[in-house]
Amino acid sequence: MFSTTSALLPLLCALGGLSSGEHSDALLAWDLERRCGAQTWSALQAEPEGPAFLAALCADEAWLVDLLDSGPLKRPERVLRLLMRVWRGEPDIARQPVERSTATAFALATGMTGGDETQMYARYAYYRDNYRAGLLNRAFEDLQTWERRFIARGAQWGRFSAVESLEFLRERINWPRAQYVRACWQAPYRSYNCLGDSVQGSMYYFPFRESFECDPQMAIEVGGVCGALSNLGAAAAMANGVPAATMGEPGHCAYTVKVDAETWQPAYSLNWKRSLHTSFHGTTWQELMLTQACFGDRSGVARSGELARRAHKAEADGRTRAADDQFARALQAHPTRYGLWSEWAEFGERTGMDEGWWRRWHDAVLEGLGEHEAPAWFLLRQHAWPKLVEVLDDEERGELFGEYIEQLDAWGQGRWNVEGAWSWMAGRITDPAAEDRFLRATATSLVRSADFGPLYAAWLHERIGADSQRWEDALRTLLTAIRHPREGTDAVLRRLAGIVLPEAATAGDVATFQRLGKVTARLHDPLPMDGLEPFPGDLLSAKGTLSVCGAGNRHDAPERHWGALGRHGGWFHTSTTEMPWVQVTLPHRARLTGILLHNRSGSTARRLAGARILVSEDGVEWESIATVEQAGAVCRIDLRETHPRGRFLRLERDGECLHLRRFLVYGHRSG
Repeated sequence: MFSTTSALLPLLCALGGLSSGEHSDALLAWDLERRCGAQTWSALQAEPEGPAFLAALCADEAWLVDLLDSGPLKRPERVLRLLMRVWRGEPDIARQPVERSTATAFALATGMTGGDETQMYARYAYYRDNYRAGLLNRAFEDLQTWERRFIARGAQWGRFSAVESLEFLRERINWPRAQYVRACWQAPYRSYNCLGDSVQGSMYYFPFRESFECDPQMAIEVGGVCGALSNLGAAAAMANGVPAATMGEPGHCAYTVKVDAETWQPAYSLNWKRSLHTSFHGTTWQELMLTQACFGDRSGVARSGELARRAHKAEADGRTRAADDQFARALQAHPTRYGLWSEWAEFGERTGMDEGWWRRWHDAVLEGLGEHEAPAWFLLRQHAWPKLVEVLDDEERGELFGEYIEQLDAWGQGRWNVEGAWSWMAGRITDPAAEDRFLRATATSLVRSADFGPLYAAWLHERIGADSQRWEDALRTLLTAIRHPREGTDAVLRRLAGIVLPEAATAGDVATFQRLGKVTARLHDPLPMDGLEPFPGDLLSAKGTLSVCGAGNRHDAPERHWGALGRHGGWFHTSTTEMPWVQVTLPHRARLTGILLHNRSGSTARRLAGARILVSEDGVEWESIATVEQAGAVCRIDLRETHPRGRFLRLERDGECLHLRRFLVYGHRSG
């Protein structure tokens, strides 16, 4: 398939009869040439020292394994050219495991990023020399090549990874490995520099660029915000030979440090929506966790790598069935090898595999990557589902997607955009009735999960909440599915209450407020009615709705709003505005006999003093009927002399928030 150097011919001539465990050195050399392609291989041979370098590389099994099995090998012409440059100056590098691994990592990073070869070589030399001098963190010596790739990639801001920056940071911040998660705070958080220039503008650092020996020093002296701090923290770890990576978050920058052999710890991070600037197959946090799970298992990587090479060789020889079998065996041996799943899928695409094959591949992904649900989703969406959806009707598509959804229980390796996955699936079902059946089936499946159930309830409401009939049917399904209390269903109920109860109260939808509110009562114990002497008439508020200014704020608990209107008791807490308010809408017009305000305890109970009570027939024109003169544990507003009429009651005050355990309204229905 490819031309070869004469030095490799003795190794490659035996490949046709390979059996398990034989000729791995020949197979490794063949695989390298396959990945390079004929044009790149010929160009390397044409280099003055190319044949000798390739012969030295291909004769060293350990070096080839490092090169081929430490993550993606992209732009092999750049990778091998940098390695050849290192080899030219250090011809014995193959006998120096740490230097060989470091050089290989920098070469692989050059292929991934397209960085300048001269700068990359200079940075490699920094790590080589500082390792030999014993100036790096002790962990550096034991790193695998794939881990060194994170160091080789450097920080997002390239100047922070320049040699002069690395030298400065190594001398300035030389700490135990786990402490680099706080290295960012060596720079003060400042939105404006000493001249008053905003960090959002180009002049923040401009006046100082010639005053410091490197950018990290400038950041430490001048200050900065999230970008400067995250690049500083990550670069400080890297300067000392500790793997780290910068990452973006919505409106924020952060970084992560590999604080021990198995643990990546987010630093200066605020959000799960992380986009890593160093990654092998994808930029999400889950994909970093999968990378760790994969390459942290050295024996699994070795077994799967050997079998994958046999698969590619079998395909090259025209033995399609044998190739398929070897791919399957490779992923059974090491199912967390994400890149190999893609290679197997690409094999299926090249060879025109049928629906049955893609169904088997789909099932293998579900089985092999069960706890890594985001990477599994990416693989299925990219490879299997586009092919299977074409041959399935709407009901069958829903069933197919349901097999994946059944896998969702708890976050396997961290939060991810599962809502985007649900939207993609629902969007592939074209018949509205079939989509609704899929949505309801998914609801029934996910309500058991404390992680996914609440998210699904919120996503479902966002998707179909504007269609009252569809949402009514969906809500009925959700309430049926959560009728039995347990961790997952209670979490769903709490999320539903946070969305639906304020919305129903605002819309005057008494039926929905009451139906959901009664179920939410199970989420908290009833409060005693001690000291709450009722007024004559019916407890009208118990069958109404409660609207709260700023409902769902960090102090409020919408799942307790229903209880605050009746004997069960509950809670509400308005936001703080110019005039905070809370409103009770009764189920009908009434003649009022009295109001009971069950206050909270503690020093903040005083906030009820001065609150005004207003009544309205239509919710537009209001009449003040009472003022709370003194805040006690229970405030009784006796209305038997005036018998005001209305359907809407409002409690408001100036300036400070309102928070009560109960807002009880008594009276008699009137026409």
